[in-house]
Amino acid sequence: SIAVTALSVAYFSCVGLALRVGIAMLVRNLDAGLTTTSAIVPPGLPADPHPCRMSSTAAGYFLQNVLGCVLMAIIARHKASMNEHLAVGLSSGLCGSLTTWATWMGEEAATFMNGSIYEAFVSLFAVLCICVASFGFGHFVAGCGMGDEPRCFDEHCGLRSLTERLSRRIFRGAPEATESEGDESSTDGERMEMEERELEEEAEYVDAMAWEIHVDNPSRPSIPGHTKSLPKMVILSDAVHVVIFACGLVVIVVFLGLCAHFQYYIGLFDIAFAPAGALLRWWLSLFNKYTAPFPVFTLVANTLACVCNGFSAIMVKRMGEGLARDAVSAVSTGFAGSLSTVSTLIAELRSEHLGGIRLRMFYFLTSFGLAMAVLLPIHTMPC
Repeated sequence: SIAVTALSVAYFSCVGLALRVGIAMLVRNLDAGLTTTSAIVPPGLPADPHPCRMSSTAAGYFLQNVLGCVLMAIIARHKASMNEHLAVGLSSGLCGSLTTWATWMGEEAATFMNGSIYEAFVSLFAVLCICVASFGFGHFVAGCGMGDEPRCFDEHCGLRSLTERLSRRIFRGAPEATESEGDESSTDGERMEMEERELEEEAEYVDAMAWEIHVDNPSRPSIPGHTKSLPKMVILSDAVHVVIFACGLVVIVVFLGLCAHFQYYIGLFDIAFAPAGALLRWWLSLFNKYTAPFPVFTLVANTLACVCNGFSAIMVKRMGEGLARDAVSAVSTGFAGSLSTVSTLIAELRSEHLGGIRLRMFYFLTSFGLAMAVLLPIHTMPC
């Protein structure tokens, strides 16, 4: 049911947030060199002439975005072997909250505002290429190969599976014997051509059936008119599902320990706000099927997250110390960070279902343009 799926998304969004912020705490002094968030100030001037300019560490959660793209490809490849609710929770909750588009774009906007325009475009292209390559590496690890594999996806991660194409393959049926077979007037060449055509059609049918999801009834499917059956699909046992949930709980516990060690008590607000952002993004993604092939609602979620991220950062600058300030700060890290996603964006860019290279470029440039359109004016606001 939808309620169970929502609970799975909420739970794994906390796991994704714990991984994202936990890694950020461990590598907080890492300078990936992919963005320039510090203004270049001539000697003799104040060190920070624009105190409201944003900056963050680890190049906009660069490492987390890479890890999330790898996991997204692996999880999407093996969704058929998982319980549906677990699969959606891992893809939309874990990967969606582990990666964040809003913080990446916040880094880019800060780099533009600091006058490093060339560096901003170079970092944008570099991170994009690395994320796309990471997704391809995830395919390779999962056994898909390095090429595009749109059959790995479904609507729950913001994409639509090729249902119509697979249905046409499946319901076309297995190749039937033709009247020309056994016809003595047929030449050997015609018979060989017919046999080759039948083998090709059978291969397509087997390929389609092999990708059909058998979660509730993982039996060995058979092909009508053929004695051979397909290999039995690998379905994860209940014990494996329990271990996955338990590992998520361990990640959350370790994150809380890191928050106590580094005295990062805002992390409690972060992990409390993460489910709201992830659930909103997942709910919006369900409407992408009405705008296919263009994922409009993923674009809406990422842009809305950029707005929340930018305004919350300005509000934090204006507020004094206290719980209210911590809560507003958590809106950026927890809510906006989980509302936006890089893993789904990269999955959509890699999917052939989106269209040709022009439409893919238009989708990414539109996402980037809208992010800059909302973040750059916010960065100029007084604090």
